[in-house]
Amino acid sequence: MNLKKIENEYGCYLDATSLSGILSCENDAIELVSACLSSGASNLLLHERSVSPDFFRLRTGLAGAALNKFQIYHIRVALIVQDKPLLDGRFGEMVMESNKGNDFRVYDSVPAAEEWMLSATHDPAIQLE
Repeated sequence: MNLKKIENEYGCYLDATSLSGILSCENDAIELVSACLSSGASNLLLHERSVSPDFFRLRTGLAGAALNKFQIYHIRVALIVQDKPLLDGRFGEMVMESNKGNDFRVYDSVPAAEEWMLSATHDPAIQLE
């Protein structure tokens, strides 16, 4: 799996936006968790093309199983979705709820996702000088 590691002074993430179909089953989620842990990244950036169409159909269980794996290992995931119809129905309802939390969020651009992943990990209130 060829994931790109992006770093700044606030943290890092693995970028899988250029890859297609790397998350199509629960085993793929485990491999992504492993890649994050081995690289020291606690954030993962995916693109709609990075995940199987089953991810957007909640009845398949893929999104639930994958997000559960990421949450167990404290890996925050941002998903870039530019095809708005993918956000319809039950998946869209789940996105509305998950975007209130701090584990999984959906964005329409990489800069917005990066801001959440990198600046949100930076909490100036706990910085020691």
